[in-house]
Amino acid sequence: MLAVMFNSLLILLPVIASNTVRKAYDGVGVAETPTVDAIYQTSNRMGEAFRELSPKENDLKLPFWQDKVQRALEDRDPDALRGYLLAAPWMLGNELGKQVRARAEAESRGTPEERMIRAALQKMPESVARAAELEMGLPHTLAAPVAPPVDIAPPPNPGPPGEDVGEVLQAGGRTQLDWRFELLGSYADLAGMSQRWVGGDWSDAIVFKLTGIGLVQQGISDGLSEGNIRAVSIVKSASRSKRLTIPFTDYLDARTNAAAPQDVLTPALENALSGLATTDVRGQRVRAAFEQAIDPAGLAKLESDLEQIDKIAALTSPSATLTLLSVVEDGTDLRRARLLAEAGGAQAVALVREKGNAALRVADAGVRWDGTMFLEIMSLTAAGMLLFWVALSTVRIYFPRRSAKPELIGA
Repeated sequence: MLAVMFNSLLILLPVIASNTVRKAYDGVGVAETPTVDAIYQTSNRMGEAFRELSPKENDLKLPFWQDKVQRALEDRDPDALRGYLLAAPWMLGNELGKQVRARAEAESRGTPEERMIRAALQKMPESVARAAELEMGLPHTLAAPVAPPVDIAPPPNPGPPGEDVGEVLQAGGRTQLDWRFELLGSYADLAGMSQRWVGGDWSDAIVFKLTGIGLVQQGISDGLSEGNIRAVSIVKSASRSKRLTIPFTDYLDARTNAAAPQDVLTPALENALSGLATTDVRGQRVRAAFEQAIDPAGLAKLESDLEQIDKIAALTSPSATLTLLSVVEDGTDLRRARLLAEAGGAQAVALVREKGNAALRVADAGVRWDGTMFLEIMSLTAAGMLLFWVALSTVRIYFPRRSAKPELIGA
């Protein structure tokens, strides 16, 4: 019996231990809202990841980093450009990195990010530095900002007809026009998409359902719904531009289907589109059909993902969010991407550009000490103690203690 218990525990202990380690470090610890410690750890690991990207030879670090900055500039990728410049203290090595940090600390103009970027640009040729400032929209001087001429007309609205095009607010006071991310459209557009859906065209179910859900949420005045609408616009842009991975597309398809079940939505749309009506009336009927079909529990899960996407956009930019979403495969990856954005901002874009999906593994949220984790550790401890007891009992059975020989009295 003891032999059976001993062998069973030898098999069980590694299983419990590996499961505990997997839960601790393979995504279970990535919380919905990162802690300060998680952000700090991830920031350090991002610095180490950038340091590992550079060559080991000190004389090759500067040309390597300059080439990365130049390529990002040629690709017209301002987010990656910012990321490489912010990562200069790690990629340039100890000596040059200390020089960049010292110049950033000595600078008094602008935000800490702008000071670091300006200090890093000192290591670039003058022409490249000026071009990089223009690409990032970084003002050449912050002392006397120049107002735009009043006689210049605003740029024409380049959006497709029938869509409400607007500007997405970005963190850091950026004024770049991101009209392409406001793609919710109108109720008339939703009615046309619904007509194709009822006719059997389910080729873009994610965009269709997110449009309906977003327009329903648009009627709600709380700030959370406004964030969801911005996130919906970004996801629709990523889906239409084929920037989403296949696993994440399947993940979003399951999320949207849970929020608006197809077996409930389709009959509601068929009823809304039956009979003759004006375009406005059909749009209102389709909106009401979506309101009836939305499942609150499924919508809550979808909203949690939309909140992560909106937070990434607020910490970086909509275009940077597209880059991060292009390597996400599931909900855990999405939370990792949000943690990277919290810890490094635009540096996350540069890291994803270099390492792809592997960059998300840099996000370290630490161990999440919840009830499940404590139970796993208690089980592991109990199994270890039981294994020790079985081993000790086995030794005592097969190697019994010898009794002391009785001494002869009077010998």
